[in-house]
Amino acid sequence: MTQTFENSTHTTERYVFAAKLAEVQAVGGKVVNLEQHVIALFYSDGKIYAIDNRCPHMGFPLHGSICKDGIVTCAWHYARFDLDSGGTFDSWADDVRAFPVEIRDGEIWVNLTPQVDLVTHQRQRLQDGLEQGISLVIAKSVIALDKHVDAAEIFRTGLEFGARYNKQGWSSGLTILTCMMNLLPYLDALDKPFALYQGLSAVARDSSEAPPHFGVHPLPNSNIDANTLKNWFREFIERRDSEAAERCLVTAVRAGLSRAQIVDMLFAAATDHRYLDVGHTVDFINKALEALDYVDWQGAEQVLASLVVPLTSASRMEESSSWRYPIDLVAIVNNAFEQLPAALEAGSRRHDSWSAQDELITTLLGDDAQAIADALLNALRSGANEEQLALIVTYGAALRVARFHTIDTHRPKGTVIH
Repeated sequence: MTQTFENSTHTTERYVFAAKLAEVQAVGGKVVNLEQHVIALFYSDGKIYAIDNRCPHMGFPLHGSICKDGIVTCAWHYARFDLDSGGTFDSWADDVRAFPVEIRDGEIWVNLTPQVDLVTHQRQRLQDGLEQGISLVIAKSVIALDKHVDAAEIFRTGLEFGARYNKQGWSSGLTILTCMMNLLPYLDALDKPFALYQGLSAVARDSSEAPPHFGVHPLPNSNIDANTLKNWFREFIERRDSEAAERCLVTAVRAGLSRAQIVDMLFAAATDHRYLDVGHTVDFINKALEALDYVDWQGAEQVLASLVVPLTSASRMEESSSWRYPIDLVAIVNNAFEQLPAALEAGSRRHDSWSAQDELITTLLGDDAQAIADALLNALRSGANEEQLALIVTYGAALRVARFHTIDTHRPKGTVIH
């Protein structure tokens, strides 16, 4: 039997007959099937309660669980729930749906009208999972949201969280998340939530127990020209002054500088030294910009600010002994950069004429740094364009990881040797 009526707020509610009150009182509980809902009825402390019979933790039945002081405890993994509201006391479990109950002439009637916006709830659960670093919660919320919202919204949640809740700035977790977003167009529909889950979990791990980042305000005078802001930004990065550099960057965003001008600021500072942090800093900037493109640069101030600490704290490879001895790699690189404009000019007249990819790969996989630099310059002179070289170098790097050992006795297991 079903009864439908309007409540005081003029919302239609639908009550369905569930069971006789005396029957449930006699045994303490009962499972009923009501219009595709499997509901557990409990009689505890003189009151009837109705909740979804599936424990939201892992789906096991709640019927038969122990009730005490208005709390039901799942017999399987001991998740605890308020019988009246369904709210959990264990965040890894999630709230269970509770159904309003009315007793009419000795009969139990259950209100099946939806009480919670499921999408809003899952958005909050994703935030909870990120904040508390609970992978299972992240996974379930991503799977649920994937059916209702665009992947970019899920991605943006992780992007904003990672940029906000890690004082050390952009890290590998956000890079992994962006890489997973890049892969989505090439994945089957069932695999897309898994990719997002991997990225979001990496962000949560990076932010675990990390202090949040509190952003700085822009300069009061927003009429500063782009070139001045760029020069200031580079100077502050050079001095490793994170606060001053961030204020320049935030001012640039707030002043309405174009995306191209902001990108120029970042890469100018990142290339004032050769290969900051073995190139990771430039990679972080690339990934942050890719991430912003996915969200149409919403929240740009916070995301871009997360790049400042990686810039100011980066190791400058020309200052490291491993780049100076026994082979002076810095001298080789600097000499190659001096020849680069002429090599590009020579190659511009011979585009589409270069076909020595295999020979270049062989050289790249060798251990002669000078030969590698010479081979790259010769490829440019012979007509190879920058995109071709980038693809070949990337392919060579992948081959090196695949062909050579990924661990040694001096590094943690699984560490990739650069």
